[in-house]
Amino acid sequence: MNEYFMQTKNAGVKFLMMFFCFFLFFTSIAIAQKTDSWQGVNVQWPGKNLELSIQQILDQQAYMEKHNLLPKHNYRKVESNEKELLRHKFINPLSPKIASYKAPDFEAAKEQAIAGSYNIALSFDAVKHSDITQGWMPPDPMLDCGPKQLILVVNGRIRVFDKTGVLQFDIDADVFFNSVRGGSNAVDPRVRYDVTSKRWFISSITIESANNHVLMAVSSGPILTPQTTFKIMEFKQNLPGTASAGDNNQFADYETLGVDANAVYIGCNMFNGTPHTSVWVINKADMINGILTVTAFRNIGNATTGGPYTPQGVSNSDPGAREGYFIGTDYKTAGLLSIRRISFTAAGVASISGNISVTVPSTGFPLTVPNKNGGGLPAIDGRLLLATMHKNDQTGKYSLWCSHTSAVNNAGIGTGTGDRNGVRWYEIGNLQNTPNLRQAGTLFDSAITAAPNYYWMGTICMNGTGNAFISCSVSSKNIGGNGAVAVHYANGGGGTTSSPSATTNNLTGYFGGRWGDYSSAVVDPADNSTFWGCHEYVMNGDYVVKVVKVTVTNGPQNATENASPSVPTAKWLADLAPNPASNSLRINLSKPVNERLMVSITNLYGIRYSDRMLDAGISSWTEDISALKTGFYMISISSEDGSYKQALQFEKR
Repeated sequence: MNEYFMQTKNAGVKFLMMFFCFFLFFTSIAIAQKTDSWQGVNVQWPGKNLELSIQQILDQQAYMEKHNLLPKHNYRKVESNEKELLRHKFINPLSPKIASYKAPDFEAAKEQAIAGSYNIALSFDAVKHSDITQGWMPPDPMLDCGPKQLILVVNGRIRVFDKTGVLQFDIDADVFFNSVRGGSNAVDPRVRYDVTSKRWFISSITIESANNHVLMAVSSGPILTPQTTFKIMEFKQNLPGTASAGDNNQFADYETLGVDANAVYIGCNMFNGTPHTSVWVINKADMINGILTVTAFRNIGNATTGGPYTPQGVSNSDPGAREGYFIGTDYKTAGLLSIRRISFTAAGVASISGNISVTVPSTGFPLTVPNKNGGGLPAIDGRLLLATMHKNDQTGKYSLWCSHTSAVNNAGIGTGTGDRNGVRWYEIGNLQNTPNLRQAGTLFDSAITAAPNYYWMGTICMNGTGNAFISCSVSSKNIGGNGAVAVHYANGGGGTTSSPSATTNNLTGYFGGRWGDYSSAVVDPADNSTFWGCHEYVMNGDYVVKVVKVTVTNGPQNATENASPSVPTAKWLADLAPNPASNSLRINLSKPVNERLMVSITNLYGIRYSDRMLDAGISSWTEDISALKTGFYMISISSEDGSYKQALQFEKR
C-alpha cells in the first residue's frame, strides 16, 4: 500500500491537490456565510401536543380496527418519496485507495494474535411485510435497546419486545401519531433510547408533497408499561426560523434522529427545488416538558458548495456533552466526510459551525445488488446510515462511529469500477477540537469470483470495551437477500474487520424492488457490552426484519503483558492555531512540561516530514510549516520516554 503514501512527482496531480485544498477552505467559508443568512432562531413551536399512555393508544387502535378505520392493504405500497440518489461531482485526491486505515497515533488496547470471538446469542423475526397495515415497502427498520426492552420501528409499525424476543406491544404507527399527523401517513421512522435522560425518543415524517411535518414523541420513563405515557408532538418543516429563504414548499425526506445531553437532532434531505440538506435542533429539556423549541439551520449542504449529505444527527451517551454534531458524506466530493458542530449558549440557544472536513479512504457509488431468482435490490447511495458517539472505557475517550455502503473491488478498495458492495465504517476522534479519522475498515467479500457476496445497508456502534458491531444485509447471484453481522475487535488491530456470520439462510428471490433504507446496531445500556442489531432479509419471496443479540469475547492477553491495558493519565493537553495555516503553527500546552518532548510531523498516512526534540520546561512554541505542500497533516507531541503522546491534525494551505 506504500504507493498510496508516496509523494507524487506529477505536476498535474500536485496542482489538483493544491486546488482541492484551497477549494475545501474557501467552500467552508462560503457555506458558513450562507448558513448564517439561512439559519433560524429558537422558536417555541405552538403545534399540537398530546400526552397519551400506551394503553390509551392501544385502545384507540382497537376501536379503529373494529370499525374498519384502519383497512389492511394486501398489496405492496411503495414508500417512494426518495427523490435523489447522490452521485458525487468530484473525487477527493487526498483519499487513499485502501480498504482499511489506522491513524499514526492510534490508541487501542494491545493487539493480540487471538483478537477474540463473537456469538449470536439470540435471533428472532420481529416483523414481516404482511404485518404492516399500510402495506409499506421497504420496511426502513430501526431498533434501539433500553434497560429491559427493545423498540423496533418500521414503516407503519412500532413494536416493543422484551430481551428474550417476546412481543409486548404492537402499535400501528399511524395510530401512534394520529393526533399530530393531520391525516397523512407517518413514514421513515427512527427510535433512540437516550441514556442521559433515560427516555425513549421516536420520530417520523409525514408524506405531504410539500411543507410536510416532522413528528416527535418522548416517553415518560425508561421502562415501557401500559401506563407509560408518550408526549406526542409535531412541527411543520418550513415554519421554524426563516423558511422563506429556501425551504418553503419543500419536502423534507429521510429524517435522521440523534439525541444527546442537550438536544434532539433532526436532519433531512430537501426536495422540490434545488436539492439540499437542512437540519433542526430541538431543546431536549423543553421537549420532555411538552414544548418544542426548534432551531432550523437550512441549506447546510448542497451539490454546489458541499457539506453533509443526509446529515445524521449524532447520538451521544456522554452526560457531560456540551455540543452536538451532524455528520454526512460530503454532498460534492467522494472520499470526504463533512461535520457540522452545534454549540449552545448558557441559555440553551443553538448555533452551527461551518463545514469540518475529514478525509477518508476512497469510495464508489454502490451497485444494485443481485439476488437469486429475483430482481436487483437497490443500495440507494453512499449516505451514512447511523451515527453514534460512545465511550471506550479502555482509553477513557468518546469517539464517533458511522458507516455506509460503497462499491469495492476484491481487495476492499472503494472504486467506481468495483464489482461488489462493502460496508465501509469509520471511527472519528477529537470531535471537540479538530476531528480526525482514528480508523476505518471495510466488510467485504475478497473472493475472486463471478458471484461475490454484496454487503450493504450496514450500521456500526462501539461498546464500552472498544469492540464494534456491524449489522447489515448480504446477497449475491447464488443466494437471496439475507442478514449478516461482523465485529471489529478492540485488540484485533486498527481498521480490522472480522469474518461475517449470516443470521439467515435464504435462497429465494425478492421481487419487491425497494430495499432498506437502513438497519441498526446498538449497545445494551444495561451492561454497556452486549450488542443488538436489526436488518432486513427475505423469506418466501417477501421481506422480514430480523433482530439479533451478539456478545463479544476478547482474546487472551499475551503472557508477558498485564491482564488489562493501562489508561494513560493526562499530563498536559495541547492545542494549535491557526488551522488552516500557511507558514507557521502556534502550539500551546496546558502547562509547562518538566521533561523533553519529541515533536514530529507526518501526513495522514504516516509519511514523516520532520522530527525534533524540545527542551524541558516549554509550554508553547512555533512550528514552521512553510516547506510543506498543501494538504492535511498530523503533528505528534510525545514525552521523551514515549509514555504520553498527543496528536493534532492541521491543514496546510
